[in-house]
Amino acid sequence: MEIKTRFTDSLGPSAIRAITTMINAKTAAGIAVTSFAGGMPAKEFFPLKELREITENIFDNEDGQVIQYAPSTGYEPLKRTLADFMKRFQVNTTSENIQIYEGSTQALSYITRAMLTDGGAVVVEDPSYTGALDIFRSYRAEIIDVPMDDDGLNMEMLENALKSHDVKFIYTIPDFQNPSGRVTSVEKRKKMVELSEKYNVLILEDAPYSLLSFSGNVFPAIKSFDKDNHVVYIGSVSKIIAPGMRIGWTVGSKLFTQQMVYIKMIDDLQVNNLSQRQVFHYLSEYDVDEHLETVRKVYGHRRDLMVEAVRESFPEGTKVVVPEGGMFLWLELPEKYDTEKLFEPVFNENIAFVPGSKFYAAPGRSLNCMRLNFATSNEAAISEKVRRMGEIIASLK
Repeated sequence: MEIKTRFTDSLGPSAIRAITTMINAKTAAGIAVTSFAGGMPAKEFFPLKELREITENIFDNEDGQVIQYAPSTGYEPLKRTLADFMKRFQVNTTSENIQIYEGSTQALSYITRAMLTDGGAVVVEDPSYTGALDIFRSYRAEIIDVPMDDDGLNMEMLENALKSHDVKFIYTIPDFQNPSGRVTSVEKRKKMVELSEKYNVLILEDAPYSLLSFSGNVFPAIKSFDKDNHVVYIGSVSKIIAPGMRIGWTVGSKLFTQQMVYIKMIDDLQVNNLSQRQVFHYLSEYDVDEHLETVRKVYGHRRDLMVEAVRESFPEGTKVVVPEGGMFLWLELPEKYDTEKLFEPVFNENIAFVPGSKFYAAPGRSLNCMRLNFATSNEAAISEKVRRMGEIIASLK
């Protein structure tokens, strides 16, 4: 029996997951694919040794409670550690203001469910994260895309959107934005909070990449300027430890946090108890900064190699947004190119990327753009395969 509702009618395959399925099919057939498509971090830098030690100690020293049912509110020692962790972003908070989730995507889904059940509009950056767009579409939101300047959302156009629509929240990725790699300036972070207070609208600050700054400089979170609980910070360990641990969190008001606990209670009761303890011990007992320094150094080098390869081999007139951190390179090819049409000939050469149109709320936008992940491939693959991509694209004038 087919389920036929407004909700299921709004669902469809994730653009990036669809590409991943194609890659997996080739892999299963014994064909190696170099993927610059996914949002995954480099698995060779996951702290496996430390996590093995932590897991063994947990089972040796803690009783069966580690695999027992746990509070929907989250593991309290982890929440206290995360409250201290938030000082890195100049956010002063307590464990009472923190809720734990099965990854930041679950947090975003819960908030969207709570805010949009009765309808309304969402403001997003143009372009924006495909996963968030899919969630907003599933709740039939009116998605208002506001263009980005080099230093973040265009504030004049943001205010116009807030004036003219029933906006429930603003969704923003201020640090090394996915997909564009841009950073929202401190001035615009402050202005966004001012506008949220003026128009009584929530800001969802999605911040998985903030600590992947190649210079080591960490920007103050938008939440750090929040004086009246108009900002909800969404954090994750997916890019700084490992995504398979599925640990994310929010920082919001006590009332907001309690409301999210209620949703958790009716959804899946609790976050994986073992994962919460693993993250707690790693953040509180190991040198996270040493780990991050290694990752930042490697990612920065890989970014440089990818930028060099693009500039040497892609068609003349290709524009590159060179990020100062994060994992993604955003390319704008000359307008005559359509990256959706380019995907097949490139994929036939066993190379994958994400066409830029997938990151826009409206269909058919920015067909000449693409996103490349420089984090997951080694230096040789980046140098060789990006140049091969450029050759293929240049040949399809």
